[in-house]
Formats: sequence, C-alpha cells, structure tokens
Amino acid sequence: MINDLTKWVLYQLVCQVSSWLRDLYIIPDVEMGEMKMRFGLNYFIIFISVMLILAPNSIAQDIENLLSNPDFEVDTNGWTIGAGNTLSIDKKEECPTGTNAVLATIDAVGANAWEPEIHSPSFALAQNKTYTYSFWARTEEEETKAINPMFESNDPAWVGAGGMNITLTEEWQEYHSTAVWANESRAVVVIHIGLNFPPTEMNDMWIAHAKAYEGDYVEEEIEGLQPKAVTPVGNLAIPWGEIKGK
Repeated sequence: MINDLTKWVLYQLVCQVSSWLRDLYIIPDVEMGEMKMRFGLNYFIIFISVMLILAPNSIAQDIENLLSNPDFEVDTNGWTIGAGNTLSIDKKEECPTGTNAVLATIDAVGANAWEPEIHSPSFALAQNKTYTYSFWARTEEEETKAINPMFESNDPAWVGAGGMNITLTEEWQEYHSTAVWANESRAVVVIHIGLNFPPTEMNDMWIAHAKAYEGDYVEEEIEGLQPKAVTPVGNLAIPWGEIKGK
C-alpha cells in the first residue's frame, strides 16, 4: 500500500505537472476561444492530476495470490485437515467476501496441541523476502476457538514464519500476518492453521477467501467489516521439536 511519504511525493508531482501544463498550453492572447481553452485545459489538468494519484493505488491493489483454489471454487482441492476430520463446502454459509466458505467439522483431535491442523495448497517462498497471508474465519455461534496460523514448511526440516495466536468468535473476520521469510528458499510452503484447543472445545470452524502473496498486507474494501488487529507471535524460525514441547 502507498505510505504517507509516497502520497506526499505524488502530491508534489501533481502540483508540478499542473503548473507545467498551465505554462505550456494556456496562451493568454487567444482571441474568441481563450476562455473556452482555459476551461477545457483546466478540466484536462484536473483529470491528469486525479489519474496520477489514483493509478498508483490501483497498482498497489493488484497482488498475485500464490495460492491455488483460494476461494474453494474447485471444492476443497489442495486443502487438507488432520486427525480424521473433514473439510466441506458449506453452501448455506455466507461470508462477507461473497466467496465459498469451507466448514471444518471437528470430531477428533490429535496427540499435540496443533492437531488437527488445516493446510492450504502449497506454494514457494524465497529467502529474505516479505510475504503476507490472510483468510476469513469464524467458529460456531456463542462459542470461541483458539487457532495458530503461520507460514510453514516441513521439507526437509520444519521452519515457519508469521505465526499468530487468534481467538475466533461467531462473527466472520479477516485475519492476516506479514513476515520476512528469513529461512532458506522453499518450494513447498503452506498456510498452516493449528487448531489449538483442549479436547473439550472441539468447535467447528469456517474458513474462506485465503491469500498468500509477496509484500505487505493489502486491505480489501469490503462493506460492513474491517480486518481485525492481530499481533504476530514472531517469525517462528525454530525447530519443530521446540514447538512440540510448548
């Protein structure tokens, strides 16, 4: 997204271009058409100025989603869940994004706190580059659910980045995290969502509209809801054994 410094620079550029166009094209000695020319060129200058401001914002919104099947248009292809649980398209569920929602039906847990775990389709990340993941999620009505999403790669050894501790509510909300992939480049990385709850809290959850892309978080304008502020746990570039011991 465009920061304040960039906006200031763009503003100064617009002012300079506007002044230059006036000096170059508005000729004071035109006879009958002088007034018409002045108004026409003024509107032209305003149009150019607006385009100079809006165009970079449009470019900033154009991200490349590294995920395949991010909106579950091809059922749940590429997405998995562990411990014998199931993922299924829930046609009755309405996500604010207007995209398909997947129901994670939780009937069993694994031996570890992160099990079951939802994994997205895999993608590649390059070392020392900044990446963002985001998704929409909620849990059952009048319930909460603790989850722990992150970038994760298990090949050849476990590494992760951008971990968050999140408590889902019954309301749809977008969650996102941005981190530098300080690990070596990996060809197989996933968005891992660990469902960190005791066996007595086996609440179902829904997920929708997932993204993974290079760069900082880019906010979508979706009427009615705003992204929730979350605090990353850290890059989590630590051995799998240490995670298991927590």
